Amino acid sequence: MKTKIYRFATFLIASLLMISCVSEEIKVPASKKNEILSFVIKKGDISKPLDILENTISGTVDSSFDLNDITLEVLISDGATISPDPASIKSINGPLTFVVTAVNGKERTYNVLVSKTQSSDNSILEFNITTPYFLTSAKIDQQTGSITKRLPSFVDLANLSVDLKYADNATISPDPKTITDYSSPVDFIVKSESGIEKTYQVKLEHMNINMSESCTDSNANKWFGGDNRTDAPDILPFDRNIGTGQTVLLSKDLTPSVFSIHLLEGFAYAQTYDPYRGDVILKLIIRDEKQKIIASTETTVPGNFNGGFVPFDLQNLHLFLEAGKEYVFYWYLVDGAALGIMSGSSANKSSGSGFCFQTGYSGSSKVSTGTTLEDLSVWYKHTWHFNMQLEGKE
Repeated sequence: MKTKIYRFATFLIASLLMISCVSEEIKVPASKKNEILSFVIKKGDISKPLDILENTISGTVDSSFDLNDITLEVLISDGATISPDPASIKSINGPLTFVVTAVNGKERTYNVLVSKTQSSDNSILEFNITTPYFLTSAKIDQQTGSITKRLPSFVDLANLSVDLKYADNATISPDPKTITDYSSPVDFIVKSESGIEKTYQVKLEHMNINMSESCTDSNANKWFGGDNRTDAPDILPFDRNIGTGQTVLLSKDLTPSVFSIHLLEGFAYAQTYDPYRGDVILKLIIRDEKQKIIASTETTVPGNFNGGFVPFDLQNLHLFLEAGKEYVFYWYLVDGAALGIMSGSSANKSSGSGFCFQTGYSGSSKVSTGTTLEDLSVWYKHTWHFNMQLEGKE
């Protein structure tokens, strides 16, 4: 009996002690921490941490660092809040202020100051020339400060429209917008944001060096013109017209004056091989590397023509062909289907490199399908390289 009373007394005392401890628990005060622990500007793969000193956050970024479309990564004290939300800041165009509020409501203000280094870039980046006939860009040698371009003789160097682009935050003298006369060299001085000057000299000249390329090696010829045969399989008489094309790729800029194509023989009727003794007209279409037509012209082949080169006069087309760009010359017999006469485009089936071994083309139109050789869709690449000649000025 005494043992039970003892155990009950012990349990009662322990319970009272526990209740006493709970009632006397010390309350922890709310946190008063309200610090910005780190501040990082991110743009793409680039991260720029800023320095934090007391209530000031500061740093310097490179002059080329764009402070638009950025992300801020900001770490603050546990439980604290920050205003405005750093996620809402996408650009820094001046001083910024953030307020960090601790759990206990205590506020702390931070001022953010970001500056840029002054750029030393004093480069002319582009020198673009606009004429009534074409657009082109001059060559800029950053080492020597030389800006050069050779232009066709039909371009007036004393009255040019120029768009000059130079480094951000730099200044230029004289103002390019006030200069139109480039008949003699023109100097520009570009001063960087940090005050470093660089002189560029623009020297534009007319193209006056004769150029001639000739592709005469021939070991094949392809049907060129119409077809009057009545016994040809799957071909109606006076229905189709076949043309020829060749890619031109130049190593230097050129103002072309004459483009010539080579036909194996004079025109004749395929059915009887009887020669056609009347004059005919050939048309030339020139397309750029995007297959946009840049020029077209025609030439007359006399009735006594027996084969050889047929020239197209390009002098009045005001063409300017740039080095490194592909141009495709297409030629065909006007009214070839209706005339029903043909010749042969001379070609070289051998492989090689250089001017004469660029991509050849062939085109085939039909009256029955409503197509003509003016339609780009009827032309396709051919494995042969067709004979041609090109003359002009570099």
